Amino acid sequence: MSLEEKFKTPHMIDLPWPIETDRLILRPALPNDGKAAHEAIEETWEDLQRWMIWAQKKQTAADYERTARESYAKFLLREDMHIHGYEKTKDGLAGRFVLSSGIHRFDWSVRRFELGYWVRKSEMGKGYATECAGALAQYAFEVMGGRNVSIEHPDGNEGSRRVIEKLGFVKEGVLRGKFLNHSNGEVLDSHVYSMSNADHLRHIGAKWGHLKHEVPRC
Repeated sequence: MSLEEKFKTPHMIDLPWPIETDRLILRPALPNDGKAAHEAIEETWEDLQRWMIWAQKKQTAADYERTARESYAKFLLREDMHIHGYEKTKDGLAGRFVLSSGIHRFDWSVRRFELGYWVRKSEMGKGYATECAGALAQYAFEVMGGRNVSIEHPDGNEGSRRVIEKLGFVKEGVLRGKFLNHSNGEVLDSHVYSMSNADHLRHIGAKWGHLKHEVPRC
C-alpha cells in the first residue's frame, strides 16, 4: 500500500514510538497511566484551570484511567495522539511523569495537525515544554507527512507564547473569545501560530522507535 493510500485509511499508517529526546521519553497514553496523570494534574490544577479548556472540574484517578484507555484507542485508530512525557533516567528509560502533550485534531485529507502541552508544576522552568513540542512537531512533519502544524495559546499565557516563538512558529491570527478562564470566568482570545514545513523548526534532535515498546495491560 502506497503512503498516499494509507492517508486515506489512517489506521494503516505506522506510527513508531516512543519518541525520545535528550531528556524525555514521550509515548501515547496507555492503560494504567491514570494514577500518575492524576497526581500531576492535582499538583498543577491551578495553572491548568486557568489555561486549559478541559480543566473545568477535578476528576478522580479512575476518571483519568478511563481517559487514558480511550486515548489509546484513538491512537490506534489514528484519530488523536495523547502523549505522556517522562523524565529519561540515566539508563535511558522512562522515569517520573513530567508532562502531558499531544498531536491533536488530525485532518489526514490535508495532513494538518495541532500541538498541545502542559508541564507539571514541579517541573516547570526546565525547558521541557520546548523540548517536547519541538519533538512532536518534528514527528508530525517527518513521520506523519504533515503539511501544516499549528499551536495556540490564550491571552496572557506568556510562557506558552515564548515556547511557540522559540521553536520558530509564525503567528497566523487571533480567534476572538475562544477560551474561558474557569478560575475567574474571563473570556480570552486565542493566538494561532503555524508552520508549513520543518525548515525553520528549532532542531531538537528527536528520534523514535528505538526503545522497546511498552505492552499495555488492558
